This record gives sequence, structure tokens and C-alpha cells, in this order.
Amino acid sequence: MQDYVFGLLSFICSLKGLSCSSWTMKVPEQVNGTLGQNVILPCIFTHPIQNTYTGHITVKWMQGNKQDPIFKCMLHNKTNAQNNCNYLIPSERLSLQGNPTKGDISLRINHLQFTDASQYTCRVELDYGKFEKHTTFNVNAPAKILSLSLDLEVLGMMVKCIAQGNPLPEFKWTSSSGPLENVPIKTDHTNFIVISSVPHSEQDVYTCQTVNSLGQDQKTFPSNDSNCLGLKVTTGILGCLLLLGLVPFILDALKRRQSAQTSMLQDIGVQRVKPSIYHANEKIYANISTCPVGPEQGDVCSTGALREGGKVIPNTPKNRPPGPPPDTGEK
Repeated sequence: MQDYVFGLLSFICSLKGLSCSSWTMKVPEQVNGTLGQNVILPCIFTHPIQNTYTGHITVKWMQGNKQDPIFKCMLHNKTNAQNNCNYLIPSERLSLQGNPTKGDISLRINHLQFTDASQYTCRVELDYGKFEKHTTFNVNAPAKILSLSLDLEVLGMMVKCIAQGNPLPEFKWTSSSGPLENVPIKTDHTNFIVISSVPHSEQDVYTCQTVNSLGQDQKTFPSNDSNCLGLKVTTGILGCLLLLGLVPFILDALKRRQSAQTSMLQDIGVQRVKPSIYHANEKIYANISTCPVGPEQGDVCSTGALREGGKVIPNTPKNRPPGPPPDTGEK
């Protein structure tokens, strides 16, 4: 009965725009976190029947201007029950830190990313009313150089330095010829990225330094441990690319050489067979002194064999061709 009275009173007050309840919600105006770390967005609330309320408690967290929650859970327990929130919108990085039955619906965010920086809305919904407030979350990060490389731009070959951090980093360029002043930068505020480029000279070594209130970072181009894709001068890069382009031709030449060697070996094997051919009465007599290398099964290999019309005739005194007899090696 008491819940019904308070619910009806809250409804009437909301229709007339009056504040006749003790709804409160405490959230900090701004919360700061560090990139890659974890953070808790505090949100503590009270309502008129805090100690006697029995019913639903729905927790919602919204990001930016979106009405769809990024995190949502609901309880069906009494106010003095333990936190057993049913997560309607679960997340790997988001979780409920507090106990809604005790008025704590703080949100925990793990492994912070730059995209987490935004305005957040903390809302609690009960059976007879709801309440919400906003807080701003900021992700801080020390200055860090993401890349330092050679890049072809409109002005020619440039050494480009890309850095990230919040607050946005500032650049300081130096070269082996001296400091470089008034270097323009491009800024991507959404991803907290700044980009700066200086003209490249093969005779110089360049150092890009970035700094903000949380830290600093620097890199040198070309680096001492340059590999084939990061040689010290442009001519070295072109030479490396040329070498990479010649690799297919080198492999093809090696294959051709291997094929030629194989063919030569086959020719040597064939030359080991030196037949002496005599023509007599349209018959071909072959005095074969050595068999070919590796005869296949079914081949005929015999000294002094006679072939006539594709048939093999044994080498007998009767079939021996005119002329000097074959040399058998016997004396």
C-alpha cells in the first residue's frame, strides 16, 4: 500500500512539474582515465522509498547522444537483496561495479580506448519513476609516436611523423644539419592523432620528438637497425626494390640452368650407346657394344642383335651380316 501511495504521489508531481520526492543522483562532472587502463564511472542514487521498495530496478548507461544503452541490467529482488543483476546488454569490457539495491550503479570500463572518451548518461528506472544524470569521461595518454617513415607527397619525398596522445602532443624536429622550425602539423581530434612532415634529404638524419603533459617519445630516421624496407637513403630503397624485382628472373635462370644440366646428363647417357650400322639386302644390322642407361622393362639389349622390320633376329653365324665379324674382345 505504501509503494502504491508513493508511486501515485510521484506520478502526480511529475505531471505538474513539481519536485515532491527525494530523488538524488551523485555523479562527478568529469572523470579521467588512462589509455589501456581500467576506470570506474561513479553513479550513486536515492529514491523516496529507498528502504521499503520491492520491485524492478533497471540500470542503463548511454554514451553520447544515443538513446540506446551501451550497458543495461535489471533486478527483480528486494532492496536489501544481493547484487544479482541480469545483464540484458552484456559487454566484455563493461560491467556493473556497484550494487543497485543499495543505490550504487557505477560502471566499470576495462582496457580503455580513445573511443571511450565521451559524455555518459547514468539512468535508473523503478516501477514508479526514473532518474538520470550526465558525466563527461576523458581518456588521457602520454605522447607516443606511431610511425616515422619516408612518404611521397605533393611537395616531394617527405619524412612523416605520426603521433598520438591526449592532451595532443607537440612536435620538435631536428636533423643532422640543425633544428627545423615552423613545421606545419595536421590534427585528427577524433583519434587524438597529429601528423607532421619535413622535406627529406639523403645526407641528413632526422629526429622527431613529441611531448605532452603526460610524457614524451622520439624516433630517428633512418634508424640504425634499418632493414631492406627501411634503408638509410632513397637510393638504397630503390636498389632494394630493384633487387626484389629481380628475384623472379634469378629463380627462372636457376631453373633453366638445372634443366640444361639434366639434358646434358641425358645426352651423355645416350652417347654411351654407339651402334655400328651396316646396310645389306635391305636389312639393318646393329653391333651394339653397350646398353643405354636405364633400359625400361621390355627393351631388348643384346650384343650384335639384328633388327628387320621392327623384329629382333638373333645374331647367329647364319644371320651375321657380311663384313668383319664383331669384336668380342677375345684374342
